[in-house]
Amino acid sequence: MRPFVHYGERKIEFEIPPGWNVFCGKEIPSLPAARNPFEKIIEALDKPIGSPRIEELAHPGMKAVILFDDLTRPTPAHVVFPEILNRLNKQGVEDGDISAVCALGTHPAPSSEELKTKIGREAFERLNGRIYNHDSLSKENRVIGRTSRGSLVEVNPHVLGADLTIGIGTCLPHVWAGFSGGSKIIMPGICSWRSVAEHHIKWAQNHSSRIGKLEGNFFYQEQNEFARIVGLDFKIDFIVNRKNEVTNVFCGDVVREHEKAAQGVLHEYLVKIPHLVDLSVVSSYPMEQGLQSLKGLDAAALITKKGGKIIWIAPQEGWENLTPLIEEVAKKSSSNDYLNQLLAGIYPEGCFAMGISALLCIWVLKRMRERFCEIVHVCEGLSRDQVEAMGMRYAHSIDEGIEMVREGLPRADVAILASGGTALPVLSG
Repeated sequence: MRPFVHYGERKIEFEIPPGWNVFCGKEIPSLPAARNPFEKIIEALDKPIGSPRIEELAHPGMKAVILFDDLTRPTPAHVVFPEILNRLNKQGVEDGDISAVCALGTHPAPSSEELKTKIGREAFERLNGRIYNHDSLSKENRVIGRTSRGSLVEVNPHVLGADLTIGIGTCLPHVWAGFSGGSKIIMPGICSWRSVAEHHIKWAQNHSSRIGKLEGNFFYQEQNEFARIVGLDFKIDFIVNRKNEVTNVFCGDVVREHEKAAQGVLHEYLVKIPHLVDLSVVSSYPMEQGLQSLKGLDAAALITKKGGKIIWIAPQEGWENLTPLIEEVAKKSSSNDYLNQLLAGIYPEGCFAMGISALLCIWVLKRMRERFCEIVHVCEGLSRDQVEAMGMRYAHSIDEGIEMVREGLPRADVAILASGGTALPVLSG
């Protein structure tokens, strides 16, 4: 069988030259979808991990807030929202005393229709007028303290005004936090711009902040401290397969349920590579929208030798409004100089509105350019000029990209990540 990668809704096959030794080229079977996702939700809510059930946490007269992530994440919030509302109702917490906050961190705010899509028509109608987009720049955000490592805790006022706080998310591999889900619904979810900037810029560069790592990961550990200070009472985390189908659900105490969820994610996304390779061929599928596509490039960087080569494949839809980011990456400043600029609170003009994650993506792309001798980008949504401005080479196809890197690589150890956007590559040798 010829090697292939996923690209949008199709597979693209390509040829590997003689003399190249492929260590990882087979698709890892995806976990089957849960036969009935709603039954998985009921089972998890009835037997939470390290926490009382929602029904035991809720009491008549309470004000409750439900936090959910935005459309850049595959969380099927619409499936679980009505059940949460019903359980709160049974304990005397009426719909009128329940609000919802889209915990979007510093991302652009979704529209009303997008919020309806995310949480479902039923929940949207039941909570009409009490569904809010978090605003990281709002003057109403309130400072409630600092973490033990000194980070400012400044958060959304709707959350602080609640007696009971419930979060909904999805656990996936994450480049700095180890895994998404868990306490990320608080940090960065409902924190102010300056809180997120202080936390993310400080810890993103730390050697402990890496994909698949929780123990000893300061980025992750401080997120948990944010959640404890804010008072996240109950967390629900979905696990989805590469098709974004629900395979399992965990809930309960935010730290304990997330640890269990992370273990489940390993079964779906772990890719073992015996040692660092000369060349990685990586698709960003299924994280192909906008800056999410960088997750494929991050995965390749973990398993490619310093000075090695990467062929990065992504459609690159959703980059239409990212011209300022491309222009900033194109500047000759080093990744270290750029990061020091961020640490000093100096943000690139035109990029501020994209959020902290976008600012850090500029740093990531600069660092990639410095670390690897050649990155070839196979895409449709970016022009040759845009790709080359970022210090990469442009290719129309994977086969063309292979011909471009083949010179100087008569023999090579090669890794192929067919679904690199959610891959969790580890060195097993």
